[in-house]
Order: sequence, then structure tokens, then C-alpha cells
Amino acid sequence: MRVLFIPSPGLSHILPTVPLAHALQAAGHHVRYAGGGDIHAVAEAGLCGVDASPGADYAKLFIPDETDGVDPMHSDEAGVADLAAMFARVSGAVVNGALAFAKQWRPDLVVYTPTQGAGPLVAAALGIPCAELPLGPADGEEQLPSLIRAAMATDYERHAVGGTPGTRVRLMPMAPSIESLLPGPHTPGAWPVRYQPYNGGAILPEWLVEAPARPRIAVTLGTIDARWGGIAQLAPFIEAAGSVEAEFVLTLGGGDEALLGKLPQNVRVIEWLPLGVLLESCAGIIHHGGSGTIMTALVAGVPQCVIPQGSFQNIGRDVLVKRGIGFSTSSAQLGPAECRRLLEDDSMREAARDAASEAATMPPVADLVPRLVQLTR
Repeated sequence: MRVLFIPSPGLSHILPTVPLAHALQAAGHHVRYAGGGDIHAVAEAGLCGVDASPGADYAKLFIPDETDGVDPMHSDEAGVADLAAMFARVSGAVVNGALAFAKQWRPDLVVYTPTQGAGPLVAAALGIPCAELPLGPADGEEQLPSLIRAAMATDYERHAVGGTPGTRVRLMPMAPSIESLLPGPHTPGAWPVRYQPYNGGAILPEWLVEAPARPRIAVTLGTIDARWGGIAQLAPFIEAAGSVEAEFVLTLGGGDEALLGKLPQNVRVIEWLPLGVLLESCAGIIHHGGSGTIMTALVAGVPQCVIPQGSFQNIGRDVLVKRGIGFSTSSAQLGPAECRRLLEDDSMREAARDAASEAATMPPVADLVPRLVQLTR
């Protein structure tokens, strides 16, 4: 079987698809990717792909000049229709390249992330089945793919593609107690699959291999916000962290350390580490509310403090709060009290462990492979 992955361009959208790609490849199937943006991550994961949007300026695609700099993902006023219009625009950048490659390679199945509208377009054009792989709570908004499809009408017309793929399945990496809290109506029949964190490999530093001398809290803004200057918002918190009896590990994710000011002795700054491995030694995490970070922390069973940056991340925040495994604040209000809550709230810690145990009972990624094979027969 040949499987073509078409993820959204961000690193946080590409990496969560890798465990399924590895499982398919390990079972003897052929895997390729077609995408853009951070597509280099595919090669670093030992997989092969093509750049379907060479030269595309994704910063301009996400926030074009005509929107006056308004970013729907980081605006509390933006609705699902605004997000759909943005993701349709970004998806359109890879349609030509992904479809051209698919016609040449002839896959049997397409796997795509919900915000990548090129996936179902390619599947419909070739008349093959496809599987949608949500990445976390923000992708639980089931209206989004259909709204993206509507916003991509000109792309469908341009390639003379009508309708939608004949066979489409939705995978569900969120445990039932999390899925039940997602917004909007839920389509029955999604295929459950255990979330498998993947953030690449690393040579682990000695301080991470050893047990921490005091409770450790991870701090991250993911792979997008930090790079765009958002790391500066953490400077007041980092200064205040010096008064907390804990060790803090802040991942820069491409951010500029100089924006943080002078670091207290109990704050360690690193460029990057696989988050799942880091969280094995942590008692809690402070983060921006990105889907990959939420899901990795869920699997690790640690309490979460979320400082969401806008509408897309508010969905994950709401799910965590309702499930009792996290709480939310703003970067301006983040301080020692919130850190102590992460470390001392026994009910939240118990709920986090319970959620992790529930997630561990879901079918592993490898179990999906024979089911996906059946789709193509």
C-alpha cells in the first residue's frame, strides 16, 4: 500500500503524524509526504517527502497585508469561519504541488491533518480513500474541515474536482473523557488511536538523565509563538520564578534568550528537547495551549497551566479546565502562586494521572495499520 501524508505546514502539525507514518513503514508499506513550510522535519524523521510549495512565504499566507495584520489564531474575536478562511488560503499553497506528485506516485490512501484542505482535494481527485488525523482539542471543531472545503471552492474548480472523497474516516487520538468535552456536534464512528508523542530524537543531557533535586516545571511557548517574539512576555515571570522552590526548564523554540533578561539560578534555558522525554522528569508544565503540547502533557499525566494566545488555543484551555487537569491565566498574571498550584493541587494531579491512564488504554498506532489497509480494498 502507498500512503501519502499531506499535513499542514507547521512543525507542530507535521510531527504528530510521524508515529503513524513510522508504523505504516515498519509494516512494509510505502510512505511519502507532500507539504510545505517545515517539511524538512519529514527527512529528519527518516521519511521521504516533496516540497509542494517551494518558495511560499507562509508568514504572508497566514497573515496577508490585506488583513491589516490580524491573525485569527491569536485573536479572541476570531470565529471558526475566520480560521477556515485562513487555513484554506494556506492549504491552497500546496494544492498544485501535492496533486501533481500524487498523480505521478499514485497513492492508495491519503492521510491529512484537519486544517490542511489539500488532503481531501487530492483524495477526491484520485478517487481514493482518506483519513483525517486530528492533532488535539483545537482540531475537535468538526465544522472546520467542511468550512475549509467551502473556502477552497476555486481550488476545486481549478482542478475540476467535484464533491468530496468517497471514503473518509476520522481518527481520534483523544480519550473519550477528552473527546466528550470538544466543542460542537460529534460524528460517531471515529477510529480511536492512542496519542504517541513525537518530537524527534536527541542526545539527552546529563542533568535530564539524573533525578531533579527539587520539583521541575517545564515552560514552553511551542514552535511558533516563541519564534515570533512572544518569548518576551515570559520575562516578568522568569524573574519571579527565582522565589519558587522549584527548577524551571524553559524551551526557547527559536526564541531569543536575550528577551528574557537576567535568569535566576533555578531557571535553565534550552533551545529544544523532546517534550515527552522532558516531561517524564517534571511535576507540571506551563505552556501556550498548543495541541501537541497539550496532548504530550496529557500522556505524561502532569498538571498544566495554560497561557493561551488566542481563539485557537482557547479551545484546548477550556477542555483542560473542564477535565480538571489544568487551569488558565495570562502571561501578565503568571507568578509564584500559579507555580505552587501546579505543584500542590492534589485533585488536579490526580485528574491528570487519571487522564493519562485512560489514554494508555486506547489502541496503539500500530493497530491502525490493518484497518487502513482495508480501506483501500
